[in-house]
Amino acid sequence: MVQELSMLIADDETLIRKRVRLMLGDKYRIDEVETASEALTATHKNYDVIFLDIMFPDGNGLDVCRQLKERDEYSTIIISSSLESVEAWDQAFQAGADGYLEKRELQTLDPRKIDIMIRNLVENNLLRRKAQDDNQRQKELLQILSHDVRAPFQALLGTIDILLKKSIPDSVLQDMENLHQTARDQLDFMNSLLELLRLESGDSGIRCAILDLNLPVNQALQALKVLGNAKEISLQIRLGEDLPHITGDLGRICQLCGNLLGNAIKFTPRGGSIIVSTHSCPRHGVPGVELSVVDSGVGIKDQYRQEIFNRFFRGRQRGTEGEKGAGLGLSICREIVNRHGGILEIDRGADGGTVAMAWFPESDSQKDKPGTAIGNSPHGLELQRICRPSESPIKGIPDLVYDSLVDADRRMVGRTKRAATSLNAAERCNSCQSQPSEDRPYGL
Repeated sequence: MVQELSMLIADDETLIRKRVRLMLGDKYRIDEVETASEALTATHKNYDVIFLDIMFPDGNGLDVCRQLKERDEYSTIIISSSLESVEAWDQAFQAGADGYLEKRELQTLDPRKIDIMIRNLVENNLLRRKAQDDNQRQKELLQILSHDVRAPFQALLGTIDILLKKSIPDSVLQDMENLHQTARDQLDFMNSLLELLRLESGDSGIRCAILDLNLPVNQALQALKVLGNAKEISLQIRLGEDLPHITGDLGRICQLCGNLLGNAIKFTPRGGSIIVSTHSCPRHGVPGVELSVVDSGVGIKDQYRQEIFNRFFRGRQRGTEGEKGAGLGLSICREIVNRHGGILEIDRGADGGTVAMAWFPESDSQKDKPGTAIGNSPHGLELQRICRPSESPIKGIPDLVYDSLVDADRRMVGRTKRAATSLNAAERCNSCQSQPSEDRPYGL
């Protein structure tokens, strides 16, 4: 059964009101008003659709439309006027109207077509409202996860750190270290989940600049090479020279490179090899740059190829030496590449192992100007400051939380520091990942 909708007809012509009621009265609950002031008053009843004339004795229908849209941007308003000029149509849609019907069309159009048009407009606005509500709920969830869920883990980790510095029996020490690692794993998982949610919401704080892809690749290499060395993995670096610049967020692309390289190290057995390369590579006729990470690891089983980008999916529960993972890394990588208009492909290598390829389109602006790109060198080691926005891109989320989510490479360095075999190696990893801004610390 077709749902009966409520409708308000605001028109000073009695003939038009009767015509609309005659056409649609069996499908809509219809109320009528004759003036602009009555229309503004009546709309507090929250009608599903409003038919609104432009010319009223006491006002202008376009002004009424603007006021109604300010009250509720998802209300459905159809301007019905005898004006047939393009300018009238343009003014109506500029005022926020969802549709426009010339009054002569009310005399000639099949009522079923008008009904279909109205219901489609109403449904579209309902979907937009639902999407906004879902987005708001997701923001609230992010706030809860950011504070109420993460804070206890941070307090627990701090307490355990203090206890570990004290003299405790050996029988308890191992249990304390296990507890500390478990809490750290859960906090890392929570941070990854937060990042994925923010990327999928489209409010991830992407801050684009012209850059050389070799820069984030080198940052990831320097941060993670200690893990490769610990597993005696042969790391071959083949970075192209004079690569076209790309437009992207340095921190996010560094996070992408770190995830891809980290996965390669994680699933490559001791004594294996990894090849990291960058080169110019057009895709579908579009010039761009490609990052390739090829490993000699365990590879991807055929039955998992369609699932590897799914949330929480893990073809293997742990790496070749027991390394843990949340199953969110490739989902985050995919969202990062999508936000940059690129392509991410993961496949099994010809001789086993895994091949990960991330492609980015060449920058359209300033690509021919030397010195304007971040990391303008064959190895991308120069770093220029990127100014940070004055506030978090998602309203309602504190800047402190925003910083902890966006700067994923800072967390990557934290994990590397825990795995580093020497303090100097850890300090070098940390120094290449963090650059302060002028107004407050902000790690790239």
